[in-house]
Amino acid sequence: MSIRGNGTLPLPPGLEAYRPPELIGSSVLVVEDEAAMRSQLRLDLADLGYEPRVAGSAAEAQALLERERVAGVLLDLVLDEGEDSGLELLRWIRQKHPGLPVVVLSATQGGVAGIRRVYESGASSYFAKGRVPMAHVYSDLAARLVEGGTRRHGTYRFGRLSFDPIRRTMTLGNRSVQLTPQQTALVVHLAHGSKPVTAAELISAGLFKPDAAHSTVHSALLTLRRKIDELEPGLGSRLLRSAPQGYSLGAIV
Repeated sequence: MSIRGNGTLPLPPGLEAYRPPELIGSSVLVVEDEAAMRSQLRLDLADLGYEPRVAGSAAEAQALLERERVAGVLLDLVLDEGEDSGLELLRWIRQKHPGLPVVVLSATQGGVAGIRRVYESGASSYFAKGRVPMAHVYSDLAARLVEGGTRRHGTYRFGRLSFDPIRRTMTLGNRSVQLTPQQTALVVHLAHGSKPVTAAELISAGLFKPDAAHSTVHSALLTLRRKIDELEPGLGSRLLRSAPQGYSLGAIV
C-alpha cells in the first residue's frame, strides 16, 4: 500500500478506523486459536499500517512476549488450552507487563459477571465478537496504544525496584523519585519485552522528535540513569542497560 504525501497510510475500505499516523509501524500481538480469524486479524492490522505478530496459544504468546516488544495485544478470551486460558494469559500479562494495552475479543456472552471478571483480570477493553464492527474494535485499540500504558494501573517490579507509571515514580524501599512524562514513557516502552531497543527504534516509536539525533536519545537515557541513582548510587546503570544491540531493563537484586 502506498504512502500519502503527508506520511500517512490511506485507510482501506471497510477499515475506516481511528488510527493516528504516529501509530504506523507499531507492533501488535494477535492471540487467536482459530486460524481463519487469526489470519483476518493479521491482514486487517497490516492494512491499517501496524506490524502484526500472531500466536495461536497462550504458551506461544508468552514466549513471544518474553523475546519481543509489542505495543498492544488483541486477545481471544477462549483458547484451545481451556475455557480460562485467555484469562490466565491476561493475568500473566498484567503481572509481567502491567502497562501493556490488552483488547479482549470474546465469542462467548458471559453476562455482567463475566465482563466484570475480564476487566478485573486486567483488560483494557472488552468486545464480544460479532456484536460491534471491527473498525470500532480497531479504533479502540488505537486509543489504547495512544495512551501507551501510562494510564494503566499496575506496578512494574524490577527486583527490589518498583515503578508506578500513573504516579510516575520509581521506588526503592522507603525512597522515591519523580520521573518526567518522557522518562515514564521510556521506562514503559523498555519494559514491554526483553529484546534490546535501539536509539532509532525509540525515535520511530515517537518517544523523541522524528529528527532527533541518536546522541539526544543517549543523553536522555543518561539523565534517567542519574535520576534513578538518587535512590542508590549506581542503581541507574544496573537498571538501564546499554549494549551494542540497544537499551534494555534489568532486575535489581
